[in-house]
Amino acid sequence: MQLLFAELEAPAKALRAEHAGDAGPTPSRNLHSANVNRRKRLLVRIPAAVAASLLLLAGVLQSDWWQNRQADYHTVAGEQRRIALADDSTVVLNTDTALKVSLQANQRRVELLRGEAYFQVAHAAERPFWVIAGDTRAKVTGTEFAVKRAAAEVSISVAEGRVETSTVRNTDPILALAPGQTAVYRDGRAAGLEPVDLSRSLAWQQGRIVFVQTPLAEAVEELNRYRGDKLVLTDPALARRPITAVFAVDRPDDAVSALEQTLNVRARRLAGFWVLLG
Repeated sequence: MQLLFAELEAPAKALRAEHAGDAGPTPSRNLHSANVNRRKRLLVRIPAAVAASLLLLAGVLQSDWWQNRQADYHTVAGEQRRIALADDSTVVLNTDTALKVSLQANQRRVELLRGEAYFQVAHAAERPFWVIAGDTRAKVTGTEFAVKRAAAEVSISVAEGRVETSTVRNTDPILALAPGQTAVYRDGRAAGLEPVDLSRSLAWQQGRIVFVQTPLAEAVEELNRYRGDKLVLTDPALARRPITAVFAVDRPDDAVSALEQTLNVRARRLAGFWVLLG
């Protein structure tokens, strides 16, 4: 996606540079003609990049569609859903999440195909509760914890009880998590065990997204999970700007307005699919 957005932004930057050049002395007829031709070529590139982006978007939507077909439960962007399982456990699905459930006599198994979920597991020592997210898995007999799967990264955060995490291939040692701890796995390998601020990481259950000195690029990635269209940073210098803010998950455009006011950026809507911030 980043390469795609670069394709969209490159011609726009060139056009802005030309407009800046036009503010100087009047060029000769030949130079003016060359500039006109150059602008035409640049404007042709924008629809081409948009067409390519639509194809990529179609691929993403098709992937989500297939996961939804496999899932027993799923949510769309901006939706949250509470599910009561047959074993008296409860699962809360966050935005854009797909979940597959298999409850058997000797074990309970849930597969997180994408997204984020919070589990309140009914105690049953003889029936361990497994959550599988890609190559990462968590095992409990009764506790409360959250699992988030995004691209090649999986994080598991514990609110109550004890959770054992490992990889499907068993190449890493089992990590035992206590309340207030999170385990992060990247590309199927353990990346670390660290403390977690549950009031922030689980704020979505109260309908809030909390950022504290979060780089804007990371904040945009998180906000995009709740939006039908997508925010795109067109100015790389903005990516590292830290923000501290609280946004409501059901009012995504409030975040755009706040970013415009606090960071002095302009939001431009493109083709109904993206909001360019720069």
